[in-house]
Amino acid sequence: MSALAWWYLTSDWNMPLDHYVSQVHLRQFYSPALDGKQMHGFRKRDGLVFPCSSKDVCRVQDGSTNEYLLNDRAIEAFLKTVEPNYNAAIAELRTGRPSRDTVHVIAGFAAYVTSCSPAVNRLANLTLHRRPILTPFRGGVCW
Repeated sequence: MSALAWWYLTSDWNMPLDHYVSQVHLRQFYSPALDGKQMHGFRKRDGLVFPCSSKDVCRVQDGSTNEYLLNDRAIEAFLKTVEPNYNAAIAELRTGRPSRDTVHVIAGFAAYVTSCSPAVNRLANLTLHRRPILTPFRGGVCW
């Protein structure tokens, strides 16, 4: 095994790259101008527009790992009930007559995005580290 391969396998870079927006959802944005196999990505830092696949964007290292759960990858197990059914659920939702399974898929997708995306994690981190201000005249606590 090469030194580079050993470093990759034993370093933090080997952590899972978890998508906080499902690849199935991202594929809905594939462009016919790119043969329907890619989409146009946009880098906020410098405004660069570039062709990319769903595997290349909206992902963070170890983003679906939660050390407070008995199985720290339980979120990934849950997503296996959501992601494979996403396209069919969207199609059924468009008919205006969603089934319970469709509601589960759409609600699961929404719950995941609103609880595990980097923006949500940043907001939760700010809230947890702020100190409460006691306001005796209101008889409560302000954050």
